[in-house]
Amino acid sequence: MFSSVRFHSPQYLSTGPPLLSHRHLALLVFVNALWGFNFIAGKIGTEQFGPLLFSALRFAVVLLLLFPWLRLVRGQMQLVILIGLCLGAGHYSVMFYALYLGDNISSLAIAAQLVVPFSTILAIVFLRERIGFTRIFAILISFLGVVVISFEPMGSEHLLAMAAATVAAFVMAVAAILMRRLQGVGVFNLQAWIALVSTIVLSLLCMVIETPTRESLSAITIVDLWTPVYSAIGATIIGHGSLYYLIQRYEVNSVAPFITLSTLFAIGYSIVLMGDELTMRIVAGGLLTLLGVTIIALRNARQAAPSGLRVPR
Repeated sequence: MFSSVRFHSPQYLSTGPPLLSHRHLALLVFVNALWGFNFIAGKIGTEQFGPLLFSALRFAVVLLLLFPWLRLVRGQMQLVILIGLCLGAGHYSVMFYALYLGDNISSLAIAAQLVVPFSTILAIVFLRERIGFTRIFAILISFLGVVVISFEPMGSEHLLAMAAATVAAFVMAVAAILMRRLQGVGVFNLQAWIALVSTIVLSLLCMVIETPTRESLSAITIVDLWTPVYSAIGATIIGHGSLYYLIQRYEVNSVAPFITLSTLFAIGYSIVLMGDELTMRIVAGGLLTLLGVTIIALRNARQAAPSGLRVPR
C-alpha cells in the first residue's frame, strides 16, 4: 500500500512497445505480490499499533533508509511538502484507518483501485484531458463495483471502511496530479521528503488522537515491528524501486495490463491467511471495478494521457 511517483517513459525507435522479457515479467509479478501483501501487513499492524502509529513507524523506516538521498530542490519544495501532506496525513492515515476498521481486506483492496478513475476525473478538470465513451463507461462501472461491495451486509463498520478507502484513493489521485507539476525531483529524493513530512505529521496526530503511553511504547518488541518494516521496505523501497527500474526500460502500456494484479494478490492472501469470505456480491463488484480500472489504465497508457500514470501501493 500506498506511495506514488511520476515516471517517464523512454522513447523507442520501434513502432510498438517492446514486450516484457520473461525476467522482467517475473519481476513485475513479484512487485505486485509485494504490494498485495502490504494489505495484510497493514491490517495486522494497525490492529497492533493503531493506524496512526503504524503509519508513522512505516514512514520513519523509509526516512531512515532514504535519508542519504534527501536534498533541497529549489523552487519545488512547497509542492513537495504539499504532496507529502496529501500522502502522509491524507492517503496513508485514512487508508490504514480503513484497514483497521474493515474485516474484509479483499473489498478494501478493490476500493483502493479507485485511484485510477479518480486520477482521470481530476485530469479532466485540472489538466483539460479529453476522454471518450469507453473511458466514461469504465469510470462508471469502476465506481458501481465499489457501491455493490459497500452494501454487502457486514455491519456499519464495513460501510465506513469502504468510504474511508474511497476517500484515501481520492487523496492519492490528488497527489498524483500534483506530481505532474514536479520538475527535477529524483524518485528517491521525493520518497525521502514524503517520508520526512509524513513521519512528523503522523507522529503529531498519533500523540493527539491515539495518545500512546510510555508503557505501551516500551512494550513494543523488535518482532512486533515486522509489519511497518515490511510495508516500508517491501512495498515502498523494493516495490517502487523495481517499478521505476522497469518503467525506465519499457513504455507504460507494456506495464499497464498488470495494474490490477496487486489487488488479486491481496484477495488471495486475505482468503488464505486472514480467512476472508469472498461472497458473490464482492466477486461481482470486484469484477466490475477491476474491469473498469484495467480499461482506463490501458486507454490512458495507449494515448499517453495526463492521467496515465501508475500509482503503486
